[in-house]
Amino acid sequence: MSIIKKSLLQGSVAAVLALGASASVLADSVTFSGWGGALQDAERKAYLEPAAKALGVTIKEDNMDGLAAVRAQVMSGKPKWDVVELGSTECAQAQQEGLVEPLDYSVIDATHVDKTVVSSHWIASHAYATVVAWAEDSGAPVAKNWQQFFDPQVKGARALYRQPWLTMEAALLGDGVAPKDLYPLDVERAIKVLARIKPQVVNWWSAGADSAQLLRSREVDFLAIWNGRVSEVKASGEPVDYSFDGALLSHDCLVVPKGAPNKALAMKLIAQIMKPESQAMLATLIPYSPVNAKAYELPIITEQLAARLPTSPQNIDKVVAVSPQWWVKNQEAVRQRFALFLAN
Repeated sequence: MSIIKKSLLQGSVAAVLALGASASVLADSVTFSGWGGALQDAERKAYLEPAAKALGVTIKEDNMDGLAAVRAQVMSGKPKWDVVELGSTECAQAQQEGLVEPLDYSVIDATHVDKTVVSSHWIASHAYATVVAWAEDSGAPVAKNWQQFFDPQVKGARALYRQPWLTMEAALLGDGVAPKDLYPLDVERAIKVLARIKPQVVNWWSAGADSAQLLRSREVDFLAIWNGRVSEVKASGEPVDYSFDGALLSHDCLVVPKGAPNKALAMKLIAQIMKPESQAMLATLIPYSPVNAKAYELPIITEQLAARLPTSPQNIDKVVAVSPQWWVKNQEAVRQRFALFLAN
């Protein structure tokens, strides 16, 4: 996952999946490196085990902590990984730096994937959204959209993500910027919007687990949070709710590092991951959303499940897509400006 999901890391593992493969075929292998944790556990069941069986190969697993690890492997001249999952901004950065192979779209079917998340060198694997969530039993006023969130007259205690990406977009939407006019981001305007509610922000969270705990403990009345995290809190019986109206849609994506040892198999593995059946299965295991629209035609995604997924037909027109292309060009300067804002 992206920079914003490093909290999912749970150390490095190396597992071998050899389902349905004969001993003579097991010489063929491909290595997938992801974010670890609950996400990779779900991906193993939805993506990797079925792919190992379909392709008749061994799929090895590893974990990594983002683009720096990919860069180090490629620069060494001996990359170990064949398919890596990164955040979309990191994927765009990797392409810009020449760290990844072009994808073979004669093998990978991207027909039913939104073209904004299909690049010559990377493709989105799943989506998630940053939403406004609130405690239904709060005695204080709560926000149920970005406009209310950034209104200082709404006095409830709130929390925001301690990174400029997503937080800047949320602030501008809260200040009335239309989604179609969001990029290029007006950074100074966003800082002014954030400044006016800064005294009411009781926590700037960094880890997804922390955001969920803030809601469970009622340390905040409302907050910006990833949809998967608030879904877990709500499913546990807590009286909380959230809305996809204006939610910020982000993606993780797949790349093949430059010089990957098993490039041809890597393309076949990505093709398996992008199949609607694989995409739909992941959504049943963890609240990450398919990017292959055909997944929603499968009965495994019920109407109730689709309601909790940001790319479903009932939600896709409500969300606002984050631009990795803008962030890859501007992230360093904006990160410095945001850090200065937090420090003052």
